[in-house]
Amino acid sequence: MNTEDWYLFGHLAGVFLLLGAGGLTTGTAIAAGRAKAANTVVTLLDLQRRSELYVTSAGAALAVVFGTLLVDKGGFEYGDPWISAAYALLIVVLAVDHGYFMRRNRQIRASAAALGNGEVTADISRQLSDPVLMVVGVLLDVSFIVFLWLMIAKPGG
Repeated sequence: MNTEDWYLFGHLAGVFLLLGAGGLTTGTAIAAGRAKAANTVVTLLDLQRRSELYVTSAGAALAVVFGTLLVDKGGFEYGDPWISAAYALLIVVLAVDHGYFMRRNRQIRASAAALGNGEVTADISRQLSDPVLMVVGVLLDVSFIVFLWLMIAKPGG
């Protein structure tokens, strides 16, 4: 394997971590919305938070570092539209994920934790099924399709 292959391997490892975290986050969000016990919601939201904080962050770091190395090694330019779009989209996705989505996760988790072993209340169910939160989650998932398209189609490249 040459250097470019190693860079590609590192980049793809980061992408797979991002996809794994996205799948886990989506699954736990759906399960939390269906849970009947507050302590189950707390456990699911803890899992979701750890996935986002650790796996998403590690995946993003790997994808960016090795993607940047690939730009240099592959003869691409940072001004290429698809590369600029990928960097901009990643910044937006991480800002929305860590700045909004995880903040809401913490708030809902605190409400559920206050109930201890009790049943999920209507208020927690309402928070978990908040349309804005759901749309944000879907848009974060759709961003992976956009990233994939950018990497494959290389529009303007």
